[in-house]
Amino acid sequence: MNIYFSKYSVFNSFINKIKKLVLNQTKKEADRNFFLFACLMTAGGFTWGILSVYFNLTKPGLIPIGYVIFSIFNIYGWLTSKRKNIHKALQTFLSILLPFIFQLMLGGARSTGVVMIWSLFALTATLAFYKGKALLYWLFIFVAFLGIVIMVDHEIEYVTPNQLKDHHIFNLLLMINFSMISSMLFFLSKFFVDQQLKTMDELVESNAQLVAAEEEVRQNSEEIFVMNDTLKDTNKKLEDAYFELERNKNDQIELINQSLIESIDYAKQIQSCFLPQLQRFNEIVHDGFIFFKPLDAVSGDFYWFYQKENIIVIAAVDCTGHGVPGAFMSLLGAESLNNIIIAREIYSPDLILNELDVLIRKKLKQETTNNKDGMDLALTVFDTNAKTVSFAGAKNPLVYIEEKELHVIKGDRQPIGMFHPDQEPKKFNKHIFEYTSKTCFYLYSDGFQDQFGGEKGKKFMPRRLKETLLKHHTLSMKVQNNMIGNTFSTWKKDEPQTDDVLVIGFKIK
Repeated sequence: MNIYFSKYSVFNSFINKIKKLVLNQTKKEADRNFFLFACLMTAGGFTWGILSVYFNLTKPGLIPIGYVIFSIFNIYGWLTSKRKNIHKALQTFLSILLPFIFQLMLGGARSTGVVMIWSLFALTATLAFYKGKALLYWLFIFVAFLGIVIMVDHEIEYVTPNQLKDHHIFNLLLMINFSMISSMLFFLSKFFVDQQLKTMDELVESNAQLVAAEEEVRQNSEEIFVMNDTLKDTNKKLEDAYFELERNKNDQIELINQSLIESIDYAKQIQSCFLPQLQRFNEIVHDGFIFFKPLDAVSGDFYWFYQKENIIVIAAVDCTGHGVPGAFMSLLGAESLNNIIIAREIYSPDLILNELDVLIRKKLKQETTNNKDGMDLALTVFDTNAKTVSFAGAKNPLVYIEEKELHVIKGDRQPIGMFHPDQEPKKFNKHIFEYTSKTCFYLYSDGFQDQFGGEKGKKFMPRRLKETLLKHHTLSMKVQNNMIGNTFSTWKKDEPQTDDVLVIGFKIK
C-alpha cells in the first residue's frame, strides 16, 4: 500500500510539474496555438498508430507510432529548452512530411483514404503560430512534397497491403480519417473564433472604457477651465499684493540701507579720530607712503605711528575680521597702543607687544569668555640718534631693502590675543640693527598677498609682493604708492576684494 501511494505521489508530482511548465510556456497566443497544434497532431498520429496495429499494418504503423514518440519528447524539449524555434520547426516539418510518407507506404492516395490531408491540416495550422516569410517557406515545402507524391503515386500501387483492398476497410478508414480531420478543424476553428470573439469583447469593453474616460476627461477639462479662470483672478490679486509688498519692502530696505550707510560713515569718522592723521606721516619720516584700502567703509586693518624727540614708532596692524567687527577691534588696538606707548612711555617693541597682548586678553575677558579675537602686527621703533631700529612682530614680518638686497625679519608665530586655554602666553622677541637714510622699510597686513586675481584667479602670494617692493624700491615713496595701487588693481581685475589691504613704506633719516 505504501509503495502504491509513493508511486502515485511521484506521478502526481510529475503531472504538476508538466502543468506548471505548460502554463509558464504558453502565456503568448502563438505559443498556445503551437502547443494545441502539436497535441492534435500527436492525437492523430496515436489514432493512426492504433488503427495500423489493429489491421496488422505493422511496418506502415511505425510511422505514426514513431511520430507520437518523437512528439512527446519534442514537446517536452520545447517546454524546457531555450531554443524553442528548433523544436517548433522540427515538429512542423515532420507533421507535414510524415503523412506523405505514411501514405506512400500504404500504396498511395487511392488506397489510404487520403492520409496526406493531415499534411494540409499541419500547413493550415502554421497560420496560427508563424508569421511573414516563414509561412511561405512551409507552403513551398508542402507543395514540394505534394508534387513528389502525385508524381510517384501511380507507380506504387503494387505495395498496397491486402487489408486495404477490402472496400469495407477502405471506406471505414476513409470515414475515420475525414471524421477526425473534420472534428479537429471544427474544434480548431472554434478555438480561433472564440479567441477572436474574446478579443472583440475586450476591444468593445476597452472602447466603452475609453468613451467613459473621454467623457470624464471632458468634464474634468470643463472643471479645469473654471479653475483656471479662478486661478487667474487669484493670481492677479496675488501679483497686486506682491507688487505692493515689494514696493513697501523696497522702501523699508532703502530706509534701513540709508540708516546703515549713515551709521557706518559715522563709525568711519570715529575710527579716523582714533588713528593718526595720514598727512602727519611724512612729517615724521624722511619719505614714505601708506597704501590703505579697506574692504568696507570701516576697516579691521589700521596704521599707527608716533614720534617723541628721537624716538619714532610705526606699526601696521591686522585685526580679526573686517568691516564693523574689525573696526571695533581696531579702535581697541589703537587705544591700547596709545595707552602703552604715549601714556606709559614704553618704547621697546617686544615689551609693547607683551603689554598689548595682556591688555587685549583682559579687555576682551578672554580667560572667562573664551573669546578668540585678536590681531597680527609688525611694529618698529627707531632711535634717530643712535641710527638703530628695533622690531617685534606678532606673525607679521618687517621687510627692508639695503644696497638693492631685500631682507626679511619674521615676526613671532603667536598673535596678540586669540586666547587658547591650553597655551601659556609667550614673550615676544626683539630684533635690533642699524640703518641708514637710504634703507627702505615696509610693513603690511596679509590683505594684499591674499588677494585673488591674475590670469588663473590665484592669490598674489608673499613672494610676488616682495618682488614688487624690490623692483620699485629705488623710486620715490610717492611713486611707489602709485605703483602699488596699480599692481593691486591690475591683479584683482574683476575679482572681488577679499580683505582690508594695508602696505606702509618709508625711509628714516
